[in-house]
Amino acid sequence: MNISKGCMKQIGITLLLIFTIPALAQTQESPRLKGEYFGQEPPGEIAVKFNNGVLVGDRYSFNISFSPDGQEMFFSYYKSRPENPKPAYEIKTYTQVSGVWEGPVTAFFSGVYSDVDITFSPDGSTLFFVSDRPHPRTGELDIYYIKKVEGGWSQPIYAGEEVNSGTSEVYPSLSDRGNLFFASGREGGFGAKDIYKAEWVDGQFANVVNLGPAVNTEHNESNPFIAPDESYIVFNVQLPENDFNPQIYVSFQLENGSWTKAESLGESVNTIDGESAATITPDEKYLFFKRREGVNRGIHWISTDIIKRMRTETLKH
Repeated sequence: MNISKGCMKQIGITLLLIFTIPALAQTQESPRLKGEYFGQEPPGEIAVKFNNGVLVGDRYSFNISFSPDGQEMFFSYYKSRPENPKPAYEIKTYTQVSGVWEGPVTAFFSGVYSDVDITFSPDGSTLFFVSDRPHPRTGELDIYYIKKVEGGWSQPIYAGEEVNSGTSEVYPSLSDRGNLFFASGREGGFGAKDIYKAEWVDGQFANVVNLGPAVNTEHNESNPFIAPDESYIVFNVQLPENDFNPQIYVSFQLENGSWTKAESLGESVNTIDGESAATITPDEKYLFFKRREGVNRGIHWISTDIIKRMRTETLKH
């Protein structure tokens, strides 16, 4: 059979494409992520985007929480779309397998109801989160937790009726002392939403108290994260002087249990684009947060040295 030179040329081009395109696609695959904090270069005292926003996206992801052993990372994901509005949120996770980070996948307890605001306890034995799953005394959102058990995690446990009220409770954070800090719009507060503390007493959370006017204002405080030793708390607040854009503030706890007047973390963190959903890494070296708008929208991180320096200056006075 005779084949023309034109046909031979066409066959050659086709074969070249068959073998070249897969090879090209392979070279364009994302690199495998390995090591502490996904192998990212740690930040200094200027906030930078975590993995340039590629890891968890710059639009729908927020609220990063690493396990103390560094083997797991959970985060909240806004999944609501016009064609499929509910559930609005779900919790996703990455896990290290043979030294390589794999994921993200939807957490085993999430995906059916709206689940959000995930945080590890300091010892890694408990995960706290918020959900709209049904409960006889449910508000819009309630606090739940799961505990480490042999082979994995328990089923979600309702955090109790003293913590959960008829309104939404959000962003739970546990200290080494077993105290749970969270935000709530319950009656009796200073503003639309305040920050509260509950103690662990006889196997349940009780003795809920408002952190008071040094932390809470007539406006909206939310997304609290407590240092393991309770020496400080970070949270976001919407104030008129910031055009009601959420900004991250810090308050320091004194030896007598009172709190210093909350201060902005400053221009290294806060911008006109709005910042929220702060968490502190288990080694207490880094602060993660979400920048909500603008060209730099996405997950950022910064050294907690800025908080240590602010504490030194604040306690001088």
